[in-house]
Amino acid sequence: NLEEDIQTDISRRKQWLLCAACSLAVGCYDGFYGPGTGTFLLLCLTRFAGLDVLTASGVTKFINLVTNLTALVTFLFYGKVYLLLGFVAGLCSILGNLIGSGMLTKNADKVLKPAILGVICIFFVRTITTF
Repeated sequence: NLEEDIQTDISRRKQWLLCAACSLAVGCYDGFYGPGTGTFLLLCLTRFAGLDVLTASGVTKFINLVTNLTALVTFLFYGKVYLLLGFVAGLCSILGNLIGSGMLTKNADKVLKPAILGVICIFFVRTITTF
């Protein structure tokens, strides 16, 4: 039950406001730069909005889906999409997501925390080296 998964140390209204604020802040970053958006949102939702890791991961996936579909429609409108490349990459991403979500639901604490730290380190190094 979602109600049981959410930590009760903050009010429901405050939690909604914090989720919205985190999403807005990370959304600005996503629109400007993009890489690591899901990781940053996951960290914000767990740290500031009080969601547990599994719930925050699910919320993050939904938000990423909506923002990515919006971006896809926009890029399709301007004719800036290589459809075959996107299709192949999309299939590989689906496979990776199935494998990753299966690992997460079985071993959340053992898999997710090291993965988040690793991704953050990679994004940090990548961001620093591009400037």
